[in-house]
Amino acid sequence: MLHEAQREAPVIVPAPGVPPQAATGAGAVFIVGMPRSGTKLLRGLLNQSPGMRVLDIETNFFPFLARWVCEHGEPHEEGEFERLYEALRNAPYFSHRAADRPFSWQEWRQWCATCDAGGLFEGFVRYETGTRRDEHVMWGDKSPAYIRHIDLLLQHFPDARIVHIVRDVRDHCVSMRRAWHKDVRRAAYQWGRDVAAAHRTCIAQPQRCIEVSYENLLRTPQTELSRLCAFLDLQYSDAMTRLHKPAEPARGGGRPEGATEIVQNNFGKYMQRLRPREIRDVESLAFDTMRALGMQPLYARRQRSMGRIEQTLRRLKDAVHLVSNARGKLGLGGALRFHLTHGRLAH
Repeated sequence: MLHEAQREAPVIVPAPGVPPQAATGAGAVFIVGMPRSGTKLLRGLLNQSPGMRVLDIETNFFPFLARWVCEHGEPHEEGEFERLYEALRNAPYFSHRAADRPFSWQEWRQWCATCDAGGLFEGFVRYETGTRRDEHVMWGDKSPAYIRHIDLLLQHFPDARIVHIVRDVRDHCVSMRRAWHKDVRRAAYQWGRDVAAAHRTCIAQPQRCIEVSYENLLRTPQTELSRLCAFLDLQYSDAMTRLHKPAEPARGGGRPEGATEIVQNNFGKYMQRLRPREIRDVESLAFDTMRALGMQPLYARRQRSMGRIEQTLRRLKDAVHLVSNARGKLGLGGALRFHLTHGRLAH
């Protein structure tokens, strides 16, 4: 649930002529990273702080929202705002939020201080988390896909800070295969490309961006969370090292899903779950980025590229698996619509 204790809080709208940032609490935070890289864990730990409220569901639609405003203008009038909501209502976000809490675009509108893309999104998160503007609380979102849109976030949210969490590419690929039957070579290629771009941005803008190692977060959570809290101007407490609820639902089999404590040995699994040839291929497709981040390849000696035809074939293979996995719950047509809509709104 999305902080329901805060849900009925009164709306505090800035007075006319007061810049929105002057009444916007402690600012925004975006948790980004490749899927299956610890973003849920990090969100859960940060949400233990009374000074942080990050949505429990990924939005993924901000790039679409920014394009919509650019193409149609700011939705100041009720009819314009309703048209914006109609364009967004099929986003996967609305499929995952609690069904017993009807979403009201009229209430969302009341929480918006401005109607530019940044103001609309901030109002959305404040509405969903019940974060008033007179509270000194950071509001935020955890959407791994935004790793490809860090520059867009920095442009639209001048006070925002970005937290980029990085997991060893080999364990990332293992988790992608286990969770969604993804092709490990395509996963490695995408990791090498997207993590490298995010890493360059974090180096270029250290005042606004920080990188967190997933493995270090597991090994020394107090140290990593203290460093992160200092960056975010949050008060650190030891309570932040234990989750209020599991980051992942329990699935059995002795896996870390369902745990409320940090599972400190949840890394290095690739040695048992990938064959040596697969490890070499993964490392070669992510070689340059691994070295830039201080990761040591075991088998690869140089960077390998992936041609456009190979990318397309592996992407089709992944798409078939995604639709097949969702077909039992949504039906074939529903599964296709779900994934096509997700792609349209996230990119």
